[in-house]
Amino acid sequence: MNRKMMHSLLLTCALMPAIAQAFGNQNTWSSGWGQGVSEFVIKGKGQSQLYLSCEDYGSQPATVIFTDANGHEVSMDEDKNLQVSIDGGESIDISESDSRVGSNNLVLAWTQLRNGKQVSVSGEGVKPATFTLAGAAKVLPEFGTQGCVAKASL
Repeated sequence: MNRKMMHSLLLTCALMPAIAQAFGNQNTWSSGWGQGVSEFVIKGKGQSQLYLSCEDYGSQPATVIFTDANGHEVSMDEDKNLQVSIDGGESIDISESDSRVGSNNLVLAWTQLRNGKQVSVSGEGVKPATFTLAGAAKVLPEFGTQGCVAKASL
């Protein structure tokens, strides 16, 4: 392989993680799809983002991952506290979806994400952040459709 092709290949490989991290923006919700998983994301200040995903066939539970401005992360169903508050309302505990209460909380939070104006997210080991819900209703499917299921449903 000639030197020029090798440099191009190395540059491409080096940029791949940056390209993968570039998904989403701060002004509106974005969606993507890959390997049977639908992904939904909104970015905030610094490294903060709220990421949700659903496996297309519903054989895996929906995922909610919150990353704060410093890059610290907390995920649903990993034995850590995770809460959302929509439009300044009461906090909804979405720490787990393996119980009936946890599943109901996830459905409630997901529905409010589709209908609200902003969401504040907090959790164990992360700094709280607030994100817009602009465009969320167009991007997020209704919970229970398109493979978006709680762990208790499996």
